[in-house]
Amino acid sequence: MATQNTPIQRAVEGLKWLALCAIVVWVVRKFPQKDWDLLVQQPKNWSLLLLALALVLLANIISFWRWQRLLLALQVPISLFETVRLGFLGVAFNTVSAGSVGGDLFKAIAAANRSKDRKTEVITSVLVDRAIGLLGLVMVAAISTSLALDLSPQLTTIRNAAWILSLIGLVGLFGIVGFGKSLPLNLVQRIPWVGDKLHRIAKACLIFQNRPQLALAMIAQSLAVHASLTASCWLISSALYSSSTTRPTLLEHFLAIPPALLAGTLPITPGGLGLQEVWIDLLFKQIPSVSSEFSGLIVATMYRAILLLIALIGGLVYLSSRTHVQPVDEPTQES
Repeated sequence: MATQNTPIQRAVEGLKWLALCAIVVWVVRKFPQKDWDLLVQQPKNWSLLLLALALVLLANIISFWRWQRLLLALQVPISLFETVRLGFLGVAFNTVSAGSVGGDLFKAIAAANRSKDRKTEVITSVLVDRAIGLLGLVMVAAISTSLALDLSPQLTTIRNAAWILSLIGLVGLFGIVGFGKSLPLNLVQRIPWVGDKLHRIAKACLIFQNRPQLALAMIAQSLAVHASLTASCWLISSALYSSSTTRPTLLEHFLAIPPALLAGTLPITPGGLGLQEVWIDLLFKQIPSVSSEFSGLIVATMYRAILLLIALIGGLVYLSSRTHVQPVDEPTQES
């Protein structure tokens, strides 16, 4: 039976909506006016832009699903809908927090409040999920830059660094899969005062031990997320540049977009605002075959506008959904 909200609850709800509107206005005002002017003047294929929006939305939902798999493996009962709802909260706050991963803090706090007896595991799951997501992004950058025959010195450096980071990440991940159980976690538990908490954090970080299928599934989901985001940028280019001789190819987008997305995760500006756009523009200029008539900054600005729209959708989903979503009855163990 539905309960009637008290005046205080309604006031808090109103403040949430006000905060969401403030976030949207703040981000829009941060866009340089000259970029908006160029964007308005550029002819557009709205069908392709709508498809790009759908692809970014799909990428976000896949990332939420990945997080749910991890939570269920940690014995945290949560439905996919509630995971999506909390995930969208993180997306909304990504627009104003440092880097494109800052919203994870708000998502972790909200999720922990809904699972009070498993707070440590929930918060750790957000960190582990983000690490797997970044590993997938680095792997996409490594693979895509290896497909090009001729790279600039800058892109060659990015390719080499991406492969080194990918190998380190994969060795660490599958080292946990194969040898995680041999680590002396009981020694951690003996540390006075904080031993039990540290032990729970360590166990959550080692969730992949003897679970190669879970590790592979989460890597595959991460690759799908970042491949979808890169493909969405290609659709944006196709929507803004009707001539195939002007816009970069899909492969050229895979050379520029993943490293730029990685730069956007640096905790310097809210949502990576500015950093990501600058890197997209710079990296396209490092590709000799890209036409000088093409503006990576225009594409990056339209991509940012789509991210803003996704954040708005996320905020609406979070605020309009009821908080008493039924959790999963029994969390399933991932093998």
